[in-house]
Amino acid sequence: MSVGYQIGEAAQKVKNTKAIQNLADRYDRLNNLLTQHNYLNLLVAQANTPSAITGAINNLSTSATNLTNGTTTSLAYQAVSLALNTAVGMRQVIAFGINCGLDPNEKENAGVQSFGNTPNYYNGGTTTNTCNSANTVGVNDILSTEKYQELNQAYQIIQTALNQNQGVGFLP
Repeated sequence: MSVGYQIGEAAQKVKNTKAIQNLADRYDRLNNLLTQHNYLNLLVAQANTPSAITGAINNLSTSATNLTNGTTTSLAYQAVSLALNTAVGMRQVIAFGINCGLDPNEKENAGVQSFGNTPNYYNGGTTTNTCNSANTVGVNDILSTEKYQELNQAYQIIQTALNQNQGVGFLP
């Protein structure tokens, strides 16, 4: 046998090997796709029964009930409770730095008011804050009496909700 013939035969074997490998790879991919197709068909057939549909509805109903009714087992309830406790805690931490009062438009600014049950430990530990500062109201200054009233009202609502629903409040 000549060298040229042997080289040609070897080249043909390499080409055939590549083609066979390519065919084997394509067969494997097709086989995987068919297996997935059959599995999906099986899942669709299983999910299409009345008992499977009823079971799914019952699972959703139970989950919805746990989200809305449970307090110790509901992750949603716990997340909201944690967020509210955090808001109350933040309000208490920054309370000493929040001043409120009048600006030149005193009549438009709700006037001098006192607010009870506030976390205002700045004035000797009292829980009453009176908005009577004469500083300028605005950004980097004091809050207007009206804005302080909104902040205090939100604080009171959150405190009431925490005390009624979980017994976890920060003020007595």
